[in-house]
Amino acid sequence: MLKLRCICLLCLLTIFSSCRADKKEMTQDERILCDLLQRCGQYQWEPSNYIDSLTHYFLGKPYVAATLESADGEEDLVINLRELDCMTFVENVVALHCLLQEIDTQESKGKSYKTEQAWERFPQLLENIRYRNGIRGDYTSRLHYTSEWIQDNIRKAYVKDITSRYSDSLYTVHLNYMSSHPESYKALGFHPEFVPKIAEIEASMTGKQMAFIPKNDLPLYEKDIPSGLVVAIIGSTPGLDFAHLGFTCRQEGRLYMLHASSSGKQVMITREPLHDYLQDIKRFKGIVLLEVLRDH
Repeated sequence: MLKLRCICLLCLLTIFSSCRADKKEMTQDERILCDLLQRCGQYQWEPSNYIDSLTHYFLGKPYVAATLESADGEEDLVINLRELDCMTFVENVVALHCLLQEIDTQESKGKSYKTEQAWERFPQLLENIRYRNGIRGDYTSRLHYTSEWIQDNIRKAYVKDITSRYSDSLYTVHLNYMSSHPESYKALGFHPEFVPKIAEIEASMTGKQMAFIPKNDLPLYEKDIPSGLVVAIIGSTPGLDFAHLGFTCRQEGRLYMLHASSSGKQVMITREPLHDYLQDIKRFKGIVLLEVLRDH
């Protein structure tokens, strides 16, 4: 295991050396990716803790909403490691986790992994996570609702819903917000013909049930919940499902959340434990916990 880890670290440091040589020609996002790979090698990130290492890497990055929305309503693949909202933060971390695992796997087989490969592969992973069945089409192909994002990424084996290990309470999905409020979505203004398709997607998810931990019950399970899980917070807005996303983070024996915060304007750790954070916001009902899978 030590020999394998040393080989993987050497691969990451080799990638970084190549990054430095091409740095003047890089975009800001490519520079961030190269810096991340450098830190992974320099600080010897452990594969079992990749999620914790990745989430902490982004601490302090600014919160910016709606970075995926285009000016003309077209659906481009947006790569933005500089500015994050709660969903893009989770998607980028899951994609980067897969990338680091793939680099480790390649090196364990004696194959080199070059800078160009990392930057070509990362968008592919991100697109596969962000879009239904991994295929980017028009605006309706994006996994807008978190409940469908969870379902689709369970099927693609990026995450596993482990909430039922802690609670047998059930949440029933009911979706209609996007189709009943198309004026709130720029792309639907450009393409009103998409609204019926959105309504079909909502109908396909409505009635599905998911295990969840009611926020008042969280103290019963808190000590057993580890760091590095995706935490999806169920909201109470009619026609919507989830209100926020982040990652579990343990500090001084308590469970916190590391998230892209709209109120804090940055990626940060909640100022109070997760239970207290949930109690302070009335519209939050409870949480769903997802394990990010290794060896995808």
